[in-house]
Amino acid sequence: MRVDPSRFPLVWLDSSPANAEPTDKVLDDMSALLARQQPFVFLAAGGFDDAEPDLDARRKVASWMKANKPAIVRYIKAQLHVADTVEARDKALEFGRIFENFWGYPLLVVGSSDEAETRARALLG
Repeated sequence: MRVDPSRFPLVWLDSSPANAEPTDKVLDDMSALLARQQPFVFLAAGGFDDAEPDLDARRKVASWMKANKPAIVRYIKAQLHVADTVEARDKALEFGRIFENFWGYPLLVVGSSDEAETRARALLG
């Protein structure tokens, strides 16, 4: 995954394998976002990784998330996931059921990047 904060408070996530960054880098980037102490929204598109999970990376993410849970809940308003097909939408909705329980903020599914940005701005008020 790669975190692109260049349009903060709209923060794009790129989960394509070609742009993958080390877990520690992603967590450092996310820590920097939380350190701003300002609300923001994640936006993402594409599929979900069906590869065998890296257990070390998962442990790092879970540990980071637990250590940062109050800031996560306070500053991350949602993740808007662009799903432009029925299949992608169904998969995102299925994933979203467990997402919020883990992260503490909702995964909302939208049909386009424009819709994602419009909804993100509404969430940020």
